[in-house]
Amino acid sequence: MTDTPQNTHTFFTVNDLPMSVRYDIWKSSIDCIFDVETVPEIRKNDFHATVDADLLGSMMLARTVSKHQFWSRSEAAIANDGMDHYMVQYFHGGGMSSEEGKDGQTIAHGGLLFQDLSQVARAVTTDFDNLVMIFPRQLLESRLTLPEDHNMRFLSPRDPMVQILASLMLSFKENAHSFSPEQASVLENSFVEMLASCLNSARGGTSETTHKRQNLETMALVRQYFRKNFTSPDLTPDRAAKELGISRSKLYQLMEDYGGVYRFIRDLRLRHAMALLGSPKESKRSLYDIALECGFASDTSFIRAFREKYNMTPGDFRRNAQNGRQDIIHPSDEERDRRYEEWLHSL
Repeated sequence: MTDTPQNTHTFFTVNDLPMSVRYDIWKSSIDCIFDVETVPEIRKNDFHATVDADLLGSMMLARTVSKHQFWSRSEAAIANDGMDHYMVQYFHGGGMSSEEGKDGQTIAHGGLLFQDLSQVARAVTTDFDNLVMIFPRQLLESRLTLPEDHNMRFLSPRDPMVQILASLMLSFKENAHSFSPEQASVLENSFVEMLASCLNSARGGTSETTHKRQNLETMALVRQYFRKNFTSPDLTPDRAAKELGISRSKLYQLMEDYGGVYRFIRDLRLRHAMALLGSPKESKRSLYDIALECGFASDTSFIRAFREKYNMTPGDFRRNAQNGRQDIIHPSDEERDRRYEEWLHSL
């Protein structure tokens, strides 16, 4: 980690904006990881949201305060953003519930919620004040007996290790500005070791079946393969199946919920293209160069795919990015500190 301490903290808020635009700006920001909705009364009359985030080594720790919302992470979002991270949540105030929860459906005071961001999830929060730790899969995966088996697992505060983990998260946040890179590295390893102990000892009464678990484990490898190779123009289902060591029919079966192999690859390429098109550093690059870097055979096929998915051309998107965000907007949004969005995708 080479950032200086002042560059490892970011603060995002909509609370200084007119009520009429607060929710839309929040939604456009948080959709880098979640789809959110709230009731019309809150959206129009009583919405607020802040994200106070710090980088600790390769982990991001964020305190978020906001209103009652419905949260989801869909197959489409997973396919689009390519995030393969784990997340742990602690609630200072308010709470979360989910019908998909393991070892419970509601977070208990002092407890933790563990989420695998490579898997779908739906939940609802009350008005809340929470602390979220997000970190790359590789930090924890090798320490877990069943790394794909803990999505939406509620960890009880009755477990003393959970109590220690919650206390560590609070202490990390309180002292985040003081840690050196070397200290942050030691802390992240200590944290994931204890978290692995909690998860490995969790009861399996609500775990997936063996068959489902094997599919999840294979799917994680498939996603990793495509994220590594999506810029290759000759990437095909046949090549992928051969290099992954599975049959083509098995690959098609695994990718069915993601809209198919070709759509999954296309969406990874388009997501990368959007990052390039929105970057001031890339503003002089031709669409042809961007198309080739993203794995498209030509700028024509790139433009066609982009329009099909986003109902606009890459040129339109680039102009919108240069002139401010495309859906909203209020001039002061350009002054928002939204670096936490970038951090999420660079962990």
